[in-house]
Amino acid sequence: MEILTGNNILAGLDSYFKDNGYDNLYIITDHNVKYYHGKYLSSLLKGYNYKFYSISPGEKSKSIDVVLSIYDDLIENQIDRESLIIAFGGGVVGDITGFVAATFKRGIDYIQIPTTLLAQVDSSIGGKVGIDYKGLKNIIGSFHFPKLILIDIQLLKTLSNRDITSGLAEILKYGLIADYDLFNYISSNLSKAYNKDEHFLLDLVNKSISIKQDIVSRDKFDKGERRILNFGHTVGHSIESYFDFSQYNHGEAVILGMIYESYIGKEVGLIDDDYFWEIYNSLTKLITPLKFNDLEIKYLLEIMENDKKKLNDQTILILPIGKGKVGIFNDVDVDLIINSLKGEWF
Repeated sequence: MEILTGNNILAGLDSYFKDNGYDNLYIITDHNVKYYHGKYLSSLLKGYNYKFYSISPGEKSKSIDVVLSIYDDLIENQIDRESLIIAFGGGVVGDITGFVAATFKRGIDYIQIPTTLLAQVDSSIGGKVGIDYKGLKNIIGSFHFPKLILIDIQLLKTLSNRDITSGLAEILKYGLIADYDLFNYISSNLSKAYNKDEHFLLDLVNKSISIKQDIVSRDKFDKGERRILNFGHTVGHSIESYFDFSQYNHGEAVILGMIYESYIGKEVGLIDDDYFWEIYNSLTKLITPLKFNDLEIKYLLEIMENDKKKLNDQTILILPIGKGKVGIFNDVDVDLIINSLKGEWF
C-alpha cells in the first residue's frame, strides 16, 4: 500500500494509472464532493473510460441498500476485476467504497482519494471497510487495503469549520494515545487549522499517518494493540448512533467519547486530576459535553452492548493512563460509565 501526501498532487494520478495498467475506472463519491471537485477530477481523466457513482452525503448512506444499488450499477457498467474503483470523498465514501471493492466479484483493486481532514488522517488509513446496520456503526465490514492513498491538502479548502473539527478530533486522539507533544501542538494552534494553513495541515496529516501506520503495522487486523485507536469510540459511537447519526458527526462524537472516557480514567486513578482537566479544557474548545438522563443512558448502554469492539461479552474501553498514553480495559464498572454520562461533574 502506497501513501502519497502533498499539496496539488492530484494530477499525479495519470502516471499512477499508466504505470499500473488501469484504464477502466469506477469512481464512487458523494453529491457535495462531486459538486466541488468532480470537474477537476474529470479533467485529469481524459483518455480513460470512467464512470461516477454519486451517493447522498452523510452517515445514513453507509447502508446495505446503497451497497446493493452500487452493485447493480457495477453490473450494468460491466465492471470487471481488471477495473479500478476509486473512493473520492470523506469517511463515508471511503468506507462504503472499500466494502464494495472487497466484496464485488470477490475483490477488486481500489484506491482512496480522501477529501476531508478526518478521512485523510484516519479512515482512509488502515484497511477497515464497512457499513452500518440496524443503527450499529460499522457492524458489517472487512479489511481490504487500498493500492494507493493519495492525500491532497488542496482538497480541504472547501471544508466547513465543522468538518475541520471532525478531523481535529482524530488528530487530538493520536496525541492522547501516542504523542503528548502533538496534543499540545494542536491545542495551541487551533486557529491555524480553521484558517486552513496548508503547511500546518500537511504537517498534522503526516504526523497522524505516521502514528497510525506504526500501530497498524504491528496489528494489521485489530486483534490487540490497534484497539488503542478506538479511544473515544466506544462511548462516541453510542452517542452517534443514539442520535441516529444526525446530531453529531463522527469526529464530534469521538471528542465527546474522549471526554467521558478520560473522566472514567481519572475516577479509577489511571490519570490525575490535572491531566484530566487539561484534556477536558482542550476538547471542550471544540464541543460542549452533554448531561444525559437515566433513560438516555439506558439506550446508550444498550448500543455499547452491541458494539463490534466487545470481547468475551465485555465492553472494551480505551482509557488514558498517562500523558500521551492509553491502555485497553474490559473490566470497567458500568456505574463509572453511567456517572461519566450523567455529567454531574461539570
